[in-house]
Amino acid sequence: MTAIASADEHTQRRYAFLRTIIGNLPHGVSVFDHNLLLRVWNRGFVEVLDLPDEAVFEGVHFSDLIRIPAKRGEYGPGDPESHVQRITELARQFKSHKVERQRPGGRTHLVQGEPLYNEGELAGFITTYTDITERRTMEEQLRRQHNLLQTVIENIPSAVSLFDSEQRLVIHNREFRRLLDLPESLFSTQQVTLESIFRFNAERGEYGAGDPDTIVSSLLSRAQTPVTHHFERTRPNGKTLDVRGVPLADGGFVTVYTDITERRASAEREQLAQMVFTHTPAGIILTDDSHRILSLNPATAKMSGYESYELIGHTVFGLLNTEPELSAAELQETLALRATWSGELSITRKNGTLLAAGVRAQRVDDPRNALATHYVWILADITERKEAEERMRHIAQHDPLTGLPNRLSLLMRLAQLLPEARRHHWRMAAMFIDLDRFKIINDTLGHQVGDEMLREVACRLSSVIRETDFVARLGGDEFVILLPGIAQPADAAMVANKIIAALSSSIEAEGHELHTSPSIGISVFPDDGPDGDTILKNADTAMYHAKAVGRNNYQFFATEMNQASSERLNIEHKLRHAIARDEFALVYQPQFSAGNSRPTGVEALLRWHHPTDGIISPDRFIPIAEETGIIVEIGEWVLITACREMKHWLDAGLPPMRIAVNVSARQLRRRDFCETVAGALAESGLPAELLELEITESAVMENPQEAIQILESLGRMGVTLAIDDFGTGYSSLAYLKLFPIDHLKIDRSFVRDIEHDLNDRAIAFGTIALAHSLGLNVIAEGVETPDQLELLRANGCDEIQGYLFSKPLNSGNAFAFLHAHGRPE
Repeated sequence: MTAIASADEHTQRRYAFLRTIIGNLPHGVSVFDHNLLLRVWNRGFVEVLDLPDEAVFEGVHFSDLIRIPAKRGEYGPGDPESHVQRITELARQFKSHKVERQRPGGRTHLVQGEPLYNEGELAGFITTYTDITERRTMEEQLRRQHNLLQTVIENIPSAVSLFDSEQRLVIHNREFRRLLDLPESLFSTQQVTLESIFRFNAERGEYGAGDPDTIVSSLLSRAQTPVTHHFERTRPNGKTLDVRGVPLADGGFVTVYTDITERRASAEREQLAQMVFTHTPAGIILTDDSHRILSLNPATAKMSGYESYELIGHTVFGLLNTEPELSAAELQETLALRATWSGELSITRKNGTLLAAGVRAQRVDDPRNALATHYVWILADITERKEAEERMRHIAQHDPLTGLPNRLSLLMRLAQLLPEARRHHWRMAAMFIDLDRFKIINDTLGHQVGDEMLREVACRLSSVIRETDFVARLGGDEFVILLPGIAQPADAAMVANKIIAALSSSIEAEGHELHTSPSIGISVFPDDGPDGDTILKNADTAMYHAKAVGRNNYQFFATEMNQASSERLNIEHKLRHAIARDEFALVYQPQFSAGNSRPTGVEALLRWHHPTDGIISPDRFIPIAEETGIIVEIGEWVLITACREMKHWLDAGLPPMRIAVNVSARQLRRRDFCETVAGALAESGLPAELLELEITESAVMENPQEAIQILESLGRMGVTLAIDDFGTGYSSLAYLKLFPIDHLKIDRSFVRDIEHDLNDRAIAFGTIALAHSLGLNVIAEGVETPDQLELLRANGCDEIQGYLFSKPLNSGNAFAFLHAHGRPE
């Protein structure tokens, strides 16, 4: 009993001590014993819980006190007793607890309870009730201010960071992480420091090459004494940042990072645009929507000769000439409709001259309403291009050698003249001119001499025509003259006579005195054709007719000429395939001694057996072959075939005798002719002395000096040489004695009438006497009657050839004939 009393006294003394202590505390305090009976409390306890004074007394049970607020609904809806039972059961656990309760009046209390122990045994629990309403209100205000500040910072378009005096990151926004490309892992730690950011950047090379530790140490050293700073930094990813830092009074600092990449690029573009505007060679003009000049660059001022101030405010059409292509109003209408225009105009310069310019105009619209606000005009000086185009046009339309218009220019001029001629019922003549003997001069004396001759001919042709006439060179030695507006064909004939007269005098070229003559064909529009192609074709046909009838003359086109021209083209086409198709053959006409009528040799004559046309006369195809050059290939075939045939006869037992082969002027002009002859002899095995080459008088007289050299080369080879058709050309006796020849052949035209025509007889006999005086033998061809033979034999003719003795024979018959008539003496 005494022990219990002593313990109760001890407890009462403790409670008394607690009452003394808590009575002066600003917040409520309550002490319940282990039976949940109230033992100690203060006034604050009663006021905080808003308990009636009469309800609070020592020994009152915990459940009785909490029933009062439970009935007021302070623990929520539901049965009050259930709340009392629940809370009482929690209290019986005597666990530490800390909760905040908001009273119905709006005040907030912090309730904290701790168990009490007496010498290690549970004695009850003590609870404090603190009114934290003002503190919570202040904290809420601070929270709202912080949220507001954070919202403001997050919505700033720049990156923002705030470091405190300990270099700890206090505030930043999402843009700070994005713009500086900082990973989330860097912010996973409780506290982000300036050092950690510096180190991350240094290790990824943000600050350039170098030791990261050294870089971080240097940066932290500078950050120890923060100062206001402003600079631009370009990150490795190319972004340019504007960095502005301000130190705070408490030792921290705020930094704002702004991405100025686009602004910097825009500034650079603007600077570049200004450089282009200032330094471009193209003129640039900016006008308002009424085309008044607002600005122009130096190139425009240079082009126009005006200073900028002299043009600003004036309409651009005062500077640009739009006529005659279109009017200024039409150009403005096009710009209004299409927003762009380009073309070529001229600039009126200050000195009054015109400058050719390529112009491009572009409308600039207001993006808000799509209405025109400005126009940009780009001007390019195209003077050099125009001059180059004109040069190219001149080159394309003119002959570079003579400076005359060429074929293209001729066709263009025809296309202009023919519609006018039709409209006004004019006649127009086309004259096709070909120079006689030009190819000979060009081949023998060289292209330089030929070119000089063509230039002189061009000058002479230009001098005899009217200003309205047109002369062109088609190429080679071919010229065309157009005579528009003639009254009658006789007018063209008068011009043709002037041309013949103009070319009749000699031409000096490279020290040579040259002579040429024109063959002129004339056709008249509309009489000879309805269009340009037909007129030119018919004039060409007439020109060939002029050549055929003797050259150095003019011929008007006649319809029958087309038939001859068509036949000529037909023969030319067939000739080109004749050798390949084995259509040629040789026949052989024996030659005889005039004294004893024994064979001395044979002449190889060409025959053409066409599969559909039959035998085509040499008179029809040889001139065409000569003119086209096909004669060279044919002549080589004749030469090798004749040599092979004679060698075959010799091997078959025929006594040695010569075989004569005709050589054309074209063959003789070829530089490799001697090699061709040597090749034929080598290939066939025929001795050179048994080959005789018959060359026409006109062929050797085309270029006598060169002919002498070729004939001497052939003579040194052992080949026999004869001048064929002597008396039909214009050979000079001075040259004749220089030619290394063995025979003269009297042309059949003199032999034919030798019995009746005293002139022909005199020519034949004179030729025999001349030949003998030069030490040459004479062969008369075309002998067909005994009287012809007797006259020739009586006057010393050495050899005879003609139908009187034998017609031309094929190979087999010729061999048999020659073999039968025995060995020639």
